Amino acid sequence: MYLVPPDFEAVIRLFSTEEGGRRTPAFNGVRWDFDYVDGSRELGSYMIWPEFLEETGESRPKDVPLPIGVEIPALMYILDEELRESLHRERLQPGVRFWVIEGSSRVGEGRVVKGLVPR
Repeated sequence: MYLVPPDFEAVIRLFSTEEGGRRTPAFNGVRWDFDYVDGSRELGSYMIWPEFLEETGESRPKDVPLPIGVEIPALMYILDEELRESLHRERLQPGVRFWVIEGSSRVGEGRVVKGLVPR
């Protein structure tokens, strides 16, 4: 889906509508923002985008809704080159938790499973 290698790997669970999640389905290719659960918010939320994967490791189709309430594996891409090194390199370690943000709402949560890969 992307022309550059992923920066790290994660699992993401999308919230149900009752948990504050989306009212309409989300699809692979969605562009959410990312925020660390620890709430440090040095610069607000970040443009770190997912590519959701099937269990086989292949990219999920863009025309099939993403499942709600289960952990979905994802490759993650940091859009800001400068922040990749100055902020995210030390923070993105296995086990770090994050929020998936859409507008002002948290629509999901995630966890890093493989830390930031050097480029």
